[in-house]
Amino acid sequence: MKRLFVLYPRLLIALAALCVGCTADPVGQTTERASPLLPSPVPADVFDFPLDPSRFGPYVHGVTGPLNVDTRFGVQNPGLGSAGKCFVDQRGDRVPFDKLYHAGEDWFALDARGRVAPGLAAGAPVTAVAHGVVSWIQPAGGEGDIVVIEHLLRDGAHVWSAYWHLDRVALARGQTLRRGDLVGRVLDRGPNSHLHWEIRAWADGSSLFPPGSAGGRGTCNGRVPGLGYTWDDSPSRAAPHTWGYLDPAQFVRDHR
Repeated sequence: MKRLFVLYPRLLIALAALCVGCTADPVGQTTERASPLLPSPVPADVFDFPLDPSRFGPYVHGVTGPLNVDTRFGVQNPGLGSAGKCFVDQRGDRVPFDKLYHAGEDWFALDARGRVAPGLAAGAPVTAVAHGVVSWIQPAGGEGDIVVIEHLLRDGAHVWSAYWHLDRVALARGQTLRRGDLVGRVLDRGPNSHLHWEIRAWADGSSLFPPGSAGGRGTCNGRVPGLGYTWDDSPSRAAPHTWGYLDPAQFVRDHR
C-alpha cells in the first residue's frame, strides 16, 4: 500500500500526458491508411472486451482511485491540467487538455479491491473484440503502436475498433482476425501503463476534423489513428459521438 501511495504522484504526472494524439506535433512516422483492397471482414457475430473486465478497467475518481481523473468514454478530465494540446480555438489558442472529451476508454490493471494498480497492466495481452480485418497499423514512438480493426456487423454496417499503447504487435494490414486473437501487449509505461481502446463508426478518419474546426485548425488530423479526444467551438458538437465515436464498453455490452 505504501508503495502505491508513493506511485500516485507519479501516476498523476503520467496521466497528464495520456493523449499523445493531442500533443503539438504529429507523429513523424509512416501511416498505413485503410484501403478498399482489404479483404472483406468476416462478419462479427458477437463482441467481447479487449481485456478481462474483472481485472482491468477505467480510472474513475473515488471509485477505482483517489485522483481527480476519469478515463471513461465521453468525459472531461479536470485533473489533467490546462496545458494546450492539438486543438486550436477561434482565437488561435490551444484548447486546454481539461476541456477535451475522451473518445475511448483507458483501462488500467485493477487489484483485488477493484482499485487501479499502477503499472501492473504492462505486458497484458490485448485481444480483438470481434472478428475483423486489420485496416491500420501505426507506430507512435514511445507511446507504443496503434492498431485499427474493421468489423462487419450483421446488418451490413461497419465499425472499427482501435487499440493504442501496444507493444509487440506482430500483425499485418489486411490480416483477418477472430474474436479473442492477440492484437498486442500493453506497453510498459511505468505507472501509466494502460490500454486506450475505441469503437468508431468511421474508417481512416482523414476528414474527421474539417479545416474550420478546432481540430482542423490545430494538428489533430496528423494523429488520425489514435487521437483519443474531441472538442469543438460549439459545445453541441464537442462530444465524441458527433465525430463518429461510440461508447466502446456500452457497445460491447450491447453486442455480447
